[in-house]
Amino acid sequence: MHLDFENVLDLSYVVDENSPRELPIDPVHIYDQATLEKDGYFESRVDMSGHCSTHIDTPCLMYPDGYTVAEIPKDKLTGHAVLMDFSAIKKPNDAVTAKDVAAWIAENGEIPKDSIVFMRTGMDRFVYQDNFNREWIGFSEDAAELLVQKGIKVIGTDACSIDAVAGHPPLHDGLPPAHLVFLGAGIPHVEDLCNLSQLPTHFYVVIAPLKLARSSGAPTRVLAFV
Repeated sequence: MHLDFENVLDLSYVVDENSPRELPIDPVHIYDQATLEKDGYFESRVDMSGHCSTHIDTPCLMYPDGYTVAEIPKDKLTGHAVLMDFSAIKKPNDAVTAKDVAAWIAENGEIPKDSIVFMRTGMDRFVYQDNFNREWIGFSEDAAELLVQKGIKVIGTDACSIDAVAGHPPLHDGLPPAHLVFLGAGIPHVEDLCNLSQLPTHFYVVIAPLKLARSSGAPTRVLAFV
């Protein structure tokens, strides 16, 4: 495969104590295990949830027979990607519905099968504010179902959750429906992306989570080639 690109964009946040996260996940804790002054070498230890900062969710998060992060099929981690930008028409607490997705497709063209799809909501503008993980923009259940029908292989967002606020407690009684739809179809999702405003509609992407065994999520470096 020959890949033409002029720039590489990093779509992931630094992992530190201020990393974005969904409530009630605890902040990252990084502390020194050894120091140059005391030990002659520097080593740190990291205590964090697999679902903190830019990260990937896999089907075992909600399905007992779902694959773990270490078991993600390699073909899902690279590929041609599509950016769906709803930042101009949605505000915090809104849901992106199947009607919104269909309207985007009508204006921008079909989503090719096996695409990686990233949704820009504009929530990264609020990433270090209280409302980032309290009033975000996410997919409704019917939007998730439509994207599954399109045959996408990965979904991603710049918000803290792939689901709309209405899909989470206390507004929703049960597990988040868009999570269930995507993960039930074997589609992992990447949350807490950044720099999506710098992307064209079509680009190539590499998704590189830590290869964690027995884990439903992992911090993830995401690089776009444009």
